[in-house]
Amino acid sequence: MCRAEMMNQPDDILVVMVTAASMDEATRISEGVVKARLAACATTIPTVQSMYWWEGKIASERESMIVLKTTRSRYPELENMIRAMHSYKVPEIIAVQTCAGSMAYVQWVRDETTGST
Repeated sequence: MCRAEMMNQPDDILVVMVTAASMDEATRISEGVVKARLAACATTIPTVQSMYWWEGKIASERESMIVLKTTRSRYPELENMIRAMHSYKVPEIIAVQTCAGSMAYVQWVRDETTGST
């Protein structure tokens, strides 16, 4: 939780992390959610190594990581669209609340996810 005494707290901004099976899938998801204005920005890291428990054993896979910037109000639709476009049975979709940031950037995220430019 963000500290209440912080000035101009951008606590409606979320950073959403998603892993994808490939760069192609990451690009397709990124383009879809940005075009739909569910995220103002999608940053893709082409290759990450993930290790995790799956079906009773440890799995290790190369994946792509998407880092999305959105607002709390757009998150439910964003998650639904990612799930619809994703190849995984249980995709990683983790949202982190923003406690501080450039207010100009924060306002840009708000504007781009509402379509008011």
